[in-house]
Amino acid sequence: MEKELKNHRLHPGCGPLVLDDSGKQFKCQACKLDGSRMYAYRCTGCEDFRLHGQCATCPDKLGFWGHPQHELVLERSRADMGKVLLAVRSDIHSALMSTTPKGGVLPVGCEMCTGEIEGMHYYCSACGFFAHAVCATLPKTTRSAAHGEHDLALFISFPTMCSAPECKMPAVWAYRCMPCLAFYHINCLPENDGMFIKPFGELPPNPFVPAPPMMGGMGPPPGGATFNQENPFGVVNTYRHRGI
Repeated sequence: MEKELKNHRLHPGCGPLVLDDSGKQFKCQACKLDGSRMYAYRCTGCEDFRLHGQCATCPDKLGFWGHPQHELVLERSRADMGKVLLAVRSDIHSALMSTTPKGGVLPVGCEMCTGEIEGMHYYCSACGFFAHAVCATLPKTTRSAAHGEHDLALFISFPTMCSAPECKMPAVWAYRCMPCLAFYHINCLPENDGMFIKPFGELPPNPFVPAPPMMGGMGPPPGGATFNQENPFGVVNTYRHRGI
């Protein structure tokens, strides 16, 4: 990791960006996500300009293992699902326009953390796949204080229950312990605290009794488990998953 970046493409004409590992809370000027407990770059000419290390160094195109069908393209502005949908589905123009919020931008959720994409991001125009740069560049394996027994591997699969005690909500993208069948949202690892929104916002956790480590796709919930109706199982915050 370079300690200094001069005349950066996202911040030209100002002081060089220098590597900052202070752990200070900040908002990335590129992707608009908060950041902490991670490496970042700050501008020496204007102290309020900071970038995630991933956002400062991410390439214009990315071959992403989680979406191998197509190459992902870096977009520097706010994501707009409306433009993507209309490019491939002209037949839903009237329905789309009737549901587009004031201002004309249809919000998009990151496939991986489910948080709204408000700034720079990666996308696939053919599939409607959107992801924050910090999400698409997460390590495939990691060690975490949430599960110190084994390494965790990043997976995408049928929704499974997050093992974090304060969560117990479905996770599509999750870090998984293979021997223990423990699953954690990328948002629920303590090392990522302050970096992503909490999954499902402030909604209460599902009252699973007991909480199963895995959930099958057919039949009623095992073990007499019940669901909180405000949190339907398997919700993913993207229009592509809503059948449009």
